[in-house]
Amino acid sequence: MKDRKTTMLILVLILCISIPAALSENDNFGVDYVFEPVMINGQWMIKDTVVLEIPGEPLVPYRAAAILLPEGAELKDIKVKHGKPIVQKGFELPWGQPPCTFNDKPVIVGKTEKIYNSDSIYPHKLYEFVGIQSFRGFNILYVNLFPVQYQPKSQTVHFYEKLTVEVQFGKKMKHKLYRGLPGDKQTVAGTVDNPDVLAAYEDRPAPLQTEEYIIITNSTLQSTFQTLADHKANYVNGTNVYEVTWIYSNYSGVDNQEKIRNFIKDMYQTHGTQYCLLGGDISVVPYRGFYVTNGGYTDSDMAADMYFGCLDGTFNDDGDGRWAEPEDGVDWLMEVFVGRAPVETVAEAENFVDKVTTHEFAPRPEVCQYHAAGLGSPDTRQLAWDCEYWTPSTYVKKELFEHDQPVTTELWRSAWDGTFDGEPHTPPLMFQHFGGGAADGYFINSDVLWYISDVPSLTNSDFFPVHMGVSPYCGEFTVNDCLAEAYINDDCGAIACYMNDSLTWFSAQDASMYCGDFIESEFRALFSDGKEHLGELLNQAKSYWVSSAENDSTYRWSYYQINLLGDPETPVLTQRTPPEPDTVTITNPNDGEEVYGTVVITTSVTGCINAVEFYIDGEFKYADTKLPFEYVWDTWGYAEDKQHTILVKGYCSGELKDEDKVTVTVNNFYIQITNPEEGDTVSGIVTVTTDVRGYDAVEFYIDNELKYTDTAAPFQYEWDTREYPDGSHTITARGFASGVFAEKDEVTCIVNNSGQCAGTVLVLLLVLLGALGIKRH
Repeated sequence: MKDRKTTMLILVLILCISIPAALSENDNFGVDYVFEPVMINGQWMIKDTVVLEIPGEPLVPYRAAAILLPEGAELKDIKVKHGKPIVQKGFELPWGQPPCTFNDKPVIVGKTEKIYNSDSIYPHKLYEFVGIQSFRGFNILYVNLFPVQYQPKSQTVHFYEKLTVEVQFGKKMKHKLYRGLPGDKQTVAGTVDNPDVLAAYEDRPAPLQTEEYIIITNSTLQSTFQTLADHKANYVNGTNVYEVTWIYSNYSGVDNQEKIRNFIKDMYQTHGTQYCLLGGDISVVPYRGFYVTNGGYTDSDMAADMYFGCLDGTFNDDGDGRWAEPEDGVDWLMEVFVGRAPVETVAEAENFVDKVTTHEFAPRPEVCQYHAAGLGSPDTRQLAWDCEYWTPSTYVKKELFEHDQPVTTELWRSAWDGTFDGEPHTPPLMFQHFGGGAADGYFINSDVLWYISDVPSLTNSDFFPVHMGVSPYCGEFTVNDCLAEAYINDDCGAIACYMNDSLTWFSAQDASMYCGDFIESEFRALFSDGKEHLGELLNQAKSYWVSSAENDSTYRWSYYQINLLGDPETPVLTQRTPPEPDTVTITNPNDGEEVYGTVVITTSVTGCINAVEFYIDGEFKYADTKLPFEYVWDTWGYAEDKQHTILVKGYCSGELKDEDKVTVTVNNFYIQITNPEEGDTVSGIVTVTTDVRGYDAVEFYIDNELKYTDTAAPFQYEWDTREYPDGSHTITARGFASGVFAEKDEVTCIVNNSGQCAGTVLVLLLVLLGALGIKRH
């Protein structure tokens, strides 16, 4: 957490919990914010608050409250209620210092005597209305709460243990960007302090055609990016690739950038789109440049891809061509999570697609790497420590600080593949950087630069870290090329970069403030909030700073310039399982099997197979579009005792994916004597039984003499063997179909009636003797 050097934090407090009250019948509700003291990293801190730092004025904490308004609600009034404060005297609060960049020498200012010589309450109110932002049609009220007030002259601190924000609202039209999808509610729940109000938003049906993930690129790269879309289709509900000239021809706008934004807005509303990859560098997909000023600096063309994902408003309300000025009604939250693949050639696009798929299937190492190049003062290690605070205790936390050792290019390279400390090769999941720099490289030591030309020397080819950093211009992808682009386009570079497009800002007394706040929030969004998809992670990290960016030009500058170079849908923590191949297999009958009559041909499928065609001897017979994909084959009429081929073809959305075949023999005519069996000894009356298929009559012969004709199943004959002398005799069964003889079966058995009679007489004699009481000796 932040080390804001605020002496009054001996007293202060942590925002522990927000407990929203239920909506009342009077169109008002309240949200309670409760504060408690806590010590973090040896300092008394205020969790989930930041310090208001105005040069020369007392440092006081504030909580940026994000309160969800009910659907169709129009804000009427805000009130903040509080109880009696805890009052303590004898604390001199330090004062703020000016923000600075790596181009500046930090300037230290004294306290504002007018304030410190007065006992007027500072700040003079407990809350500040910031504004209302919309995120996917959910209206969010932003209010800054000040739980601590200060009387400088008497050094008196007033602490409010609980502040209750009371919101009064009326009715208005529902927001046009509200879709009512369950996934939207889940996303918003992690962004607001009172998620129970989500129950006041109605659900709506899903679109008929869903494309959660889309790619925008040109005709040259379209087929390459289609490969990525096909991969993503295994993990999201619908994908597609769109060509920029088609968008320009079919959507309106003042320029191509606005046409692309209007297209994305249409896809968001009609196709449930959540992720958009801008598939190309600025020569392929244009960027929108924002106009921002701060501390005597102006950037009139700051690349900000958030323009394409933040779909409310125009970003140019005054129409002066300076986009995203404070009066232009800036939308701060992305309805569609946007990332950019900074590629220009087919080879670069193929490498990008290969890295994404390889990375998503790779195991996730529980290792994070933290870096700080020295500034002298303030201590740059603070940002690393803030990021470590949010990193799970089970993770290995590796530090590479100039304060501890010279950071050479060799050490930097080995840090990427996880071997710089002599441990086994384990590349980091996240790689945080702090240091000065320019578009073509950044400082890893006070006087050691890591350049674009050094990136190809990386060796971590099996896993690619997520890289973020505080360093000026390293993310300026509008030049050809910046360091972040080199990391993305290298075989062993980063899977994603969150880096600065322009100057970076920090506080003269806290290196982790301003630009560093967003890096820390990325760790918080990932490990605390569970926002692991790269685009959503960035949006969540930025969401903590909406109130600050609205009111503070330094935070506005920092907010605009962080872009995602990488795929917005790629998960950081989850290792994906490769999809099952698209296969179809015949499960019945088996290859080489003899079949007859009606045969149910069954199949099993894997992957995306959603239709199966059935062929017999190359002739199409049937197409099944529903599981379990089977066909009933009537084998009558097919040649007997000959092989026939069954072929199945599996399709996915009309595209042939796989096929399988087996060869069987049709045998619909069959006769076999089942009793007696070959070589049996028989006597008396014997039932001659058969197993018959396809015949309507069976003739029975004994020693080639016709004895009986049976015309109904089960086709059998009662043979009285006593009419035949003992010895060998042949039984013949001849099958007929419609009076035509087809085949026969024969068995030979042994008649033994005399032995049977002698045995019978002996048994009767013994029974008689027993009855007379005569015993046999």
